[in-house]
Amino acid sequence: MNRPRRGEIWTTEVGVTVLVISSTIYNEIASEPTVIVVPVFDAEPDTGFGVDIGDGWAAPGLVTSLRKTRLNEHRRQADVQTLTNVNTMLFKILATPEH
Repeated sequence: MNRPRRGEIWTTEVGVTVLVISSTIYNEIASEPTVIVVPVFDAEPDTGFGVDIGDGWAAPGLVTSLRKTRLNEHRRQADVQTLTNVNTMLFKILATPEH
């Protein structure tokens, strides 16, 4: 299996599509078995934090870790603007103060 790269969209062994958001350097560490991902849905997610990625919607509000060995098929590389949009939404979620 190729090492997953930041911005790549993969399908997992159970058919879930995810976008890798962890840094490429982190992903290259052989002893680190996980990557940080967000799920990708066919339609805008009900979470309200969806980002249109062209052929689906990333859900930065549902960020999680996933074992690299669970990644099954590389689908495509997201463009830089799309990845920036996902990162911006994640930052907005994390930076919003509670009132």
